[in-house]
Amino acid sequence: MIAQSSTICTSQIFTGIYSSPYRHHRPFRHHRFSRYRSSFRHRKSDIVIQTPLHDKVSANVSKIIDISSPLKSSPKQSCKYEDLSIAQFIRFLKQIKLKKLLSKIIDVRQQNKISYKNDVILQWALTVYFFRQGSCNALQTSLQKLKPNKRTAILKYLGLLEDEIDSFPHRTVVNDCLGRIEADEVNELLIHLFNWAKKSKIFYNHMPKLLSYDIFHICIDGFSVHKYDTPHAVNEKKKNICPYCLPRRHNKGKKNEVTYWMHGFVNVTIVFSGGLQLPLYVYPLKASQIKLEGSASDEELKQESELQAAKMILPILKEKLGKLPVALLTDSLYANEPLIKLCEDLGWDYLIVRQEGSLKTIRRKCDELEGCELYQQSYRAHETIKLKNGNTIERTVKWFNGVTIGKKSYTNVLRFEEIVKDADGNSIKKKYFKTEWLCSKEINKGNCFSLVKRGRMRADHEDLHNSLKNRGFAAKHDYSRANSNAWLVWKILMFVAFGIFELFSFTTLAQKSKGPSSWIAFAKDLLSELLKIPWEIIALSPSLKKEKIQFRFNFSP
Repeated sequence: MIAQSSTICTSQIFTGIYSSPYRHHRPFRHHRFSRYRSSFRHRKSDIVIQTPLHDKVSANVSKIIDISSPLKSSPKQSCKYEDLSIAQFIRFLKQIKLKKLLSKIIDVRQQNKISYKNDVILQWALTVYFFRQGSCNALQTSLQKLKPNKRTAILKYLGLLEDEIDSFPHRTVVNDCLGRIEADEVNELLIHLFNWAKKSKIFYNHMPKLLSYDIFHICIDGFSVHKYDTPHAVNEKKKNICPYCLPRRHNKGKKNEVTYWMHGFVNVTIVFSGGLQLPLYVYPLKASQIKLEGSASDEELKQESELQAAKMILPILKEKLGKLPVALLTDSLYANEPLIKLCEDLGWDYLIVRQEGSLKTIRRKCDELEGCELYQQSYRAHETIKLKNGNTIERTVKWFNGVTIGKKSYTNVLRFEEIVKDADGNSIKKKYFKTEWLCSKEINKGNCFSLVKRGRMRADHEDLHNSLKNRGFAAKHDYSRANSNAWLVWKILMFVAFGIFELFSFTTLAQKSKGPSSWIAFAKDLLSELLKIPWEIIALSPSLKKEKIQFRFNFSP
C-alpha cells in the first residue's frame, strides 16, 4: 500500500500514460496516438477524466500505479505536462486574435433565428484548410462520428461551449452563411494578418533573414482553379448566373466545337528571403471585366486578366501598405511601359522578367551596347561557386542602365546566365538558366548579384500556388458549387488559412513538434489530437496554462 505521507504529483500519473520522451522520433505517423489509445482500452482500471480533474485523482491512483513497488516522497518535484501540438496551435490562434478578427465580419442573418455565430462558422471553414481535409464533407464526416462525450475538445476549439452549444454546424449551414458574407471583408483578414506580424516585430527581429535587402517584395500572378463543362450555377432558364465563370470556346462553328467555363484569381503575396510567404490580396476574375473573345486561348485570357487586375489591385495595396518600402516582382507579362509607369507613380521598385518576344526594341538596344568594348570591360561581372559534390556554378551578369522604354520612361536591364558544370568540367544542360530583368534600381558591380537573388525570389510565389493545389488545401475543389459568393469566400479563406499556418510553421514549437514528418501529415495529426485526446488533457499543456507566452520564430533553411 502507498504510505499516507507520500506526495504524488498528478502530472506524474498523466505523463506516464499520455506522454513519451520519444514523441518526436516516432517511426510511424500515428505512433504518437498509441499511448492515448492504450490508456483508454481498459476503462475499469483507468482514471475517469472529468472536471474537476484533481478530485478524481486520489480515488483512482491505486488503480493505475503498481502499489507493490515502494514510492518515495517528492514534495519539491515539479509537475510537468506534455505540451501537445494541438494546444500550441490553439494558443497561436489566440495569439493572433483570430476569434476577434472573425467576429468583426458583418453577419447579415437574423440573429434571433441562428444557432451559430459568424466566427464559429468561419473557423469551421478555416479548419477544413488548417487540417488539410480536402473538402467540407470530410470534416463533416469526422465530426459526425464523434460520440457526445468525445466532443468537448473540438467544441472548445470552435468556441461553442462558451455559448452552451454542444453540437456542430452542418456543412449546409456553413455554406449558407458564407454565401451571405461580403467577400471583401474576408479579404481584409489577409492584411490584418500581415499587420499583426509587423506589429509583433517578426520582420524587425528577423531582418537579416526576412528583409536582407531592407525592402518588402510583392509578387503578383494569375491562378486558375476550376474548369466546368457545363455551368455550375444556373437560373430557372438554365442560363449561367455565376459572374466568375469565364466562358471559353474553341473550334467555333466546327463539328468539334468545345465550350467550357473557367474560374481564376489574381493573387498578390509578399515573399521573404527566409522562405516565408504571406498572401495579401485575392482578386477574383469576372467575365464582365475581360474584353477578349471567348475563342481566345487560355494563355491569352490569363495575360489579359492579370493586366486588368494589376491596374486595380496595386493602388489598393499602396493605400493599405502606406509608406512601406516595396519592390514588385513579376513575370514577363508585365514588361510594358504602363505598368512601369504605375510603379513609378506608386513609388515602388520593380524587377520584371523580360522574355525574348517582349519589348524587342530594348533587346536590340542592349545587343548593340553589349558589342561595345566599354560595356565588355566595365558593365559585366562574373562569379564561380564550388559545390561540395565537386560541381561548379558559373554566373555571369551584364547590365545596361538608362534604356528607354516607350516615349517617356526609362529602365535598367540586367542579363543573367548560370551554367552548372560537373567535376569534369562538362556543362549540365538541365541546370542551365538564362533570363533578363527590367530593374528600377541603377545596376553596378556592387548590387548586380543581389538583384539576381531578389529577382529569383518570385519562384517562391509560384510554389505557393503549387502548395494550394497539391499539398492538402485542395484548391481545385470548388467547396460550394451552386452559390457563387460562398465559393468565392471559401477560396479567400483558403489563402487566409495558408497565411496563418505558414506563420505557425515557422515557430520553433511547431518545427519541434512536427519532427521528421511532412507538414501535411503534421496538420492532419493536429486534427487527430483534437478528436482523440480529451480536452482535460489538452488543457494541461503549458501552452494553454500559461497566462503569457512568447512564440519564437526560426527562419533558417
